[in-house]
Amino acid sequence: MTFEELQTGDYFRILGISTHYVYRKTSDDYCTLNNTLQPIRRHTSVKKLTGDELVEYLAQQTTAAEQKPKPAVRLKSRPVPSREKAGSTKYGIIN
Repeated sequence: MTFEELQTGDYFRILGISTHYVYRKTSDDYCTLNNTLQPIRRHTSVKKLTGDELVEYLAQQTTAAEQKPKPAVRLKSRPVPSREKAGSTKYGIIN
């Protein structure tokens, strides 16, 4: 089967490439690998994933995402001068 014969959204492997690489057809000239757009020739020989292979691949992706530690987000706080110290209120300046 060639890349051109696939439908948009199909998952596939390129023949001769490691089975760990699973691609997804996004258009007639492009596919994605790990959410990265890749150009591909239309006559490239591919193997469409079967239903069982697709379920296994998606399960591996889900467990890998769960095991990956999420980055810690640290917010910097800076002191805000109080209105009383600045000599003003929300209605104006104190005389």
